[in-house]
Amino acid sequence: MSSEGWTIEKVLKTGLSMEEGANKLYTNASGMAKDPGSKQLLKELAADEAKHMDYFKRVLADPMKELDKYRGEGKRRIVNLRIGDPLKEQPLSRDATYQDTLIFAIKSEKTANEFYSALASLLKGEPLGSMLESFAAIEMGHKEKLEREYDEVVLRDS
Repeated sequence: MSSEGWTIEKVLKTGLSMEEGANKLYTNASGMAKDPGSKQLLKELAADEAKHMDYFKRVLADPMKELDKYRGEGKRRIVNLRIGDPLKEQPLSRDATYQDTLIFAIKSEKTANEFYSALASLLKGEPLGSMLESFAAIEMGHKEKLEREYDEVVLRDS
């Protein structure tokens, strides 16, 4: 990934768009989930994404004031279970199963992690780079939660 063409505003607007998409995905998926624990997990993820949306909006409004708030978020040990890595993703449809939704969400979180990680490496040492490193870790944590859910619900029933 090249830093060419990436302004602070473009990075933040792209991040906001990603968080909005994830929020919508988890909100819709929670409505489809039948398992109460799964429904709760998806609602929690949607709420996390809503907080991230609010954060990106605040940073867009006043970057210097807000950029420092996520420093250190990536310090928690996160396990990349890689359960979802080999799974084939398909576009979600109204007929999507809970398994399809989890796979789609796992892939979405992986993509978000990779995006934030790549941009963070371009901006290493800058406040925006630190914020993006934190968001990369947060997204990997979401992937971990979803892979654990997949393991406990889908693979257990196989």
